[in-house]
Amino acid sequence: MRNHKLLPLVALVLALVAVSPAAYASTLTITLNPSTNTATVNAKSTTDLILTYPVNSTLSHELNGTDTSITLSGSFHNDSPGADALQVSLEHVDHDIHVQNANFTYTLTANGNTTALVVHKEVDISAIVTGVFKVVNGTVQANLGWKAFRINGQLFLNLEDRTVEINQVGSAFSFGLGDHPFVLNAVLGMFGSGSLWGQSTLDFSALNSPLSTWTRNYDASTNTTTYTKTVSGTASLNESASFGGQAYTLSVRWDPSSQIAIQGYATASGDSLSIQPAPAGIGLAGVDPAVWAAASAVVLVGLGSAFYLFRRSRARTPSSWMSNLSTI
Repeated sequence: MRNHKLLPLVALVLALVAVSPAAYASTLTITLNPSTNTATVNAKSTTDLILTYPVNSTLSHELNGTDTSITLSGSFHNDSPGADALQVSLEHVDHDIHVQNANFTYTLTANGNTTALVVHKEVDISAIVTGVFKVVNGTVQANLGWKAFRINGQLFLNLEDRTVEINQVGSAFSFGLGDHPFVLNAVLGMFGSGSLWGQSTLDFSALNSPLSTWTRNYDASTNTTTYTKTVSGTASLNESASFGGQAYTLSVRWDPSSQIAIQGYATASGDSLSIQPAPAGIGLAGVDPAVWAAASAVVLVGLGSAFYLFRRSRARTPSSWMSNLSTI
């Protein structure tokens, strides 16, 4: 009975897009399918980890010219480590949510020069989630409180026969500095006991404000509802340390700005979306009749002008326009 009520509804597409001045931006796309009571979650978490050091320092000589990259992936079904970690973070907000399966792709690049090492970390997650919808007084609703999910602690996954911790800042540096054990020990000595080393990077908690507080817009011409949220600036965490009488810094940067777009007409109360037909004032193809009236007026004016010019042309040079017509 529940699926029968949901079946006539079109699938909804929610796109959470980070608007970042950086070359890479975190994105979260959620595709809702009411007929199957499922959601497809595609998340891309990108983080820039930056270690700065004095020019001509030992770290400068060791890391200058570093240029490495690696990509690993794996698939996980429900109750396996990857799906379970995502499950715990989502059900913390909504206990009806269940992760059926999840795919992870982990990409890490490290580039160093005479003053800085930049580690770019990207984790792509694709998952199928159930338990998204419910019917309340005949209205289909979707709770999106879990849009602000965050995976806490270490997340070890077996990716292509390699066990990799893909969540914390320190693990990314340890993995990126695997070929430089001396540098890794020095960085651990300076920053390993700090809070930044254990900072989670699979973190969309910047989206925790209720959806109803975001800016809403309904575009009748495309039948799309959008909710937008912008957090000014780029979020960053920084720590500094001294080693051998010289100053070093470790920083993490990401951008929390975002947008949610829904194909269809929906309104929010808190983080709950109600999916419903467009109001009666919305006309043909989802466009307000006043818009069509204005468009019709423009077309009629255009036709009137063309007819007037046509008559003037015919009155003045009947032979010339007839001859031109015959050559078309």
